[in-house]
Amino acid sequence: MRNKTAYKKPPFELDRTRHGDLARQIADGLRTAIETGYYRPGDVLPPVRDLGEILGVSMGIAVQAVTMIREESLISPRPRVGSVVCSKDRPLWKGHVVIVVPPGRGNPFDNMVHVAVRDGLIAAGYLPLSASVGETAPGKFNDFSLLDTILKQQTDLVVQIQGQECVARWLSRRGVPFVRFGLTDFKPPNCVGLVRRNDDAAVADFAAHCREAGVKSVAQISVFNRANVAAALSAAGIEVRTWRVPRALDYGTGYELSQWAMSFFRARLASRGAKGLPELIFSSDDHLTTGMLAAFYEAGVRIPGDVRLATLANIGYGPVFPLPLTRMEFDTSEIGKAMTGSILSYLQTGEFPQGIVVGPKYVRGETF
Repeated sequence: MRNKTAYKKPPFELDRTRHGDLARQIADGLRTAIETGYYRPGDVLPPVRDLGEILGVSMGIAVQAVTMIREESLISPRPRVGSVVCSKDRPLWKGHVVIVVPPGRGNPFDNMVHVAVRDGLIAAGYLPLSASVGETAPGKFNDFSLLDTILKQQTDLVVQIQGQECVARWLSRRGVPFVRFGLTDFKPPNCVGLVRRNDDAAVADFAAHCREAGVKSVAQISVFNRANVAAALSAAGIEVRTWRVPRALDYGTGYELSQWAMSFFRARLASRGAKGLPELIFSSDDHLTTGMLAAFYEAGVRIPGDVRLATLANIGYGPVFPLPLTRMEFDTSEIGKAMTGSILSYLQTGEFPQGIVVGPKYVRGETF
């Protein structure tokens, strides 16, 4: 706790004969002190405990008074700082939040979540600043120079959307409170909250749809290991085979993934024709789906006539097809809202909600 001498004592005394309105008296006195310039924009008022001791009232009465002038937008509460006096023409930000995002182009999913969180924080009166941890080699994230520079400023919370655990370990050692958005439950010291992304959230619904439709075999085409349907389908007695993108493309661009899928299916169709296609294909990446659809269109393959199709997809971000795609669909706007609500809960109460898991929902289209 900061020393009481760091705060300017209120420049007024209370009329004890008016015992019933002590909170109102304090609010009036603080308001006058702000409006006359005794407390200037950016100044921090004494904490309510100190304010009560200085004026000889209970902390409850001091809280009531400070709440009154906060509701008038004269002050803005800042976690671990206090009640900051606002400017009349430009209210102060309630706090500063640093969002750690993937470097460079990143990926559309993380970028869309980042935008939703950033805009939600701004709407709630918080100033978000974005930073990245750079790569010194493919997949090696250890250039913390930009993030380190930004964190030398007053920061109330860090939101880690760039999900690498090495970034979380660095933040943990840095001692700054942070929350993680990632694929694991990894929660090191100083990580005050976790929003876990479960890419397999819709796999069970997909498997149930396959059983209901009498599907006997499925081929899944995947990058990384997202939404792996093999275990669920095998448990249902459905044959599964996997076409894995070369690991060199794990960090490829959307264009590179689409081009690879188009070449893969062009070659397959050239050697085996449409009759060599599996009963149903599940694609775990929307870029792969785009390339596959291009190869099918070129060869005259009918969906779902010649092959049925399901895919992973993000709302508002491809792939495009004349028929509604059957898909495991991420709503990045809703995910961003859920994250923002949890972040604001921590900033305002010091508590981060537990057990938050987000993932795709299964949507039945016309391609399966």
